[in-house]
Amino acid sequence: MTSNKKRIRLSEIIGPAFYETHKLIDMGVIDEAVEAGGRASLKSSYVGTELVLQLLKHPDCHALVTRQVGDTMRDSVYAQILWAIDKLGLTTKFKCTQSPLQCTYTPTGQRILFRGLDDPQKIKSIKLPFGKYFKYVWFEELDEFAGEGEIENVLDSAIRGGKAALC
Repeated sequence: MTSNKKRIRLSEIIGPAFYETHKLIDMGVIDEAVEAGGRASLKSSYVGTELVLQLLKHPDCHALVTRQVGDTMRDSVYAQILWAIDKLGLTTKFKCTQSPLQCTYTPTGQRILFRGLDDPQKIKSIKLPFGKYFKYVWFEELDEFAGEGEIENVLDSAIRGGKAALC
């Protein structure tokens, strides 16, 4: 009997510059990564892929993806998550919608939510289907944010006192 499953090689999806970060995250050695890189650095491809992989590894958590301006999310980070889901061969396992902007891993109900920080107070009112907080928070285009204070406010609202988070 043969299997129809295609083996996915991460080296074909993420750039070599991110192998070490992936390894450290996967081993649980680090819980925060600030990745540098300009256009064509594959940074967003890596982060989107890592976020999806971590959700699969931890079925009790959710993810929040942020950008400073909400109107830019659909064509950037949302599209990047869709790309990662496809490259990982998981398209049939996710239900992704544009209103609201989110992706749900259907076997577990885990969600990846997308929020612009035009009004960071809206993060406080997010209700998750299970669990109390986000384990993963992605700040896309970190240089667009007002500084560490804004990021800490978002983390306080999103993580809500949780023990472990990957940012």
